Amino acid sequence: MTKQHILIVDDDIDALRLIGLMLERAGYHIIAASSGQQAISKAVKEQPALIILDIMMPDVDGYQVAAQLRKHPATTGVPILMFTAKTSITDKVASFQAGADDYLTKPIQPQALISHVETLLAQKNRTSEISDGKIICFLPTKGGVGNTTLSLNTAIELRRQFKEQKIVLLELRNGGATLGLHLGMSMRTYLQPLLEQPLASVNRDTINNAIIQHTSGIHLLLSSANPVGADENISKDFVRTLFYHLNTDYDYVLVDTAPFLGEANQEALRLSSLIMLSVEPTHIGLAMAQKMLDGLNKHHISPNKTEPVVIHRMPAGAALEINTIESALQSKVIANIPYEPEMAYQSILNNRPMKLRPHSLISQQVRLVVQSIVEHH
Repeated sequence: MTKQHILIVDDDIDALRLIGLMLERAGYHIIAASSGQQAISKAVKEQPALIILDIMMPDVDGYQVAAQLRKHPATTGVPILMFTAKTSITDKVASFQAGADDYLTKPIQPQALISHVETLLAQKNRTSEISDGKIICFLPTKGGVGNTTLSLNTAIELRRQFKEQKIVLLELRNGGATLGLHLGMSMRTYLQPLLEQPLASVNRDTINNAIIQHTSGIHLLLSSANPVGADENISKDFVRTLFYHLNTDYDYVLVDTAPFLGEANQEALRLSSLIMLSVEPTHIGLAMAQKMLDGLNKHHISPNKTEPVVIHRMPAGAALEINTIESALQSKVIANIPYEPEMAYQSILNNRPMKLRPHSLISQQVRLVVQSIVEHH
């Protein structure tokens, strides 16, 4: 079995040797760096499986190193374990804000260090298995933009084109969800019982028991319509576990998210291969889209996998021009969903997804969204 490479960064040579010896005895190959600049150079060149990083260094401190590594494409996904003599909560918070995945204080027993290293590597391996082009997040830039309707109709159109493919649509929300209400399924919720279980009990069987199949052929994992925050919070570990099992059983996992960048959404967006950014073509909608993109960048979520979809909620005469939106967002709009009030009304009235006519403009635009998903798969 090939040894995994771990980069150790510390300006204390004795500490480098001691940590290196611990890890070598556990079967890892060691790369050493004694300064911040050297660490960045070696991390980019060697691309280790994990980085153990001290905070206090004379040239570039550990916070700056972590932040720079998170911005570089070659190292953005490498786990960082901050290992330092600094013990204050302020230092710990600053480390996580800079991009660290874990935090340990010196001194430490060898087995405790090895345990944290093994946990981070296992999480990285699981994430690698998840991130294979099958998870697509639909991220609204504000509430009421039509993101849920877009994700639902995209899932149905994807199923229509690829009948042999298994497709699941997940509502990733701890309340405030509307898909079940739109489809006349308001008497039951399915995600919330999973959240109330110990994480170890969230497995393939319990997840499959929570999923229902819609008449269109797609599968649904619905959330609660309770007020936001009334249900259990969704942790990033829950998201990772849920995605791991859904990714195993489905060809496409579509995720309807809320317009927030909390812990759960951040994890979902990092694990996704593609983010459909739902944008309302108004001055306020455009400003919110720019703020959302700034937020993604701040949380080290690659803007390169984000594709804007314009959704009209009012007559076209009141909307911004597409080229204005593209210029402001510095990204091409992949679909321009038209205003269809009658279709939306009939959908709500009959508790059914919008019945898209094959040659209608809205159908053509939804197919463009599907095309982009398939190209990224």
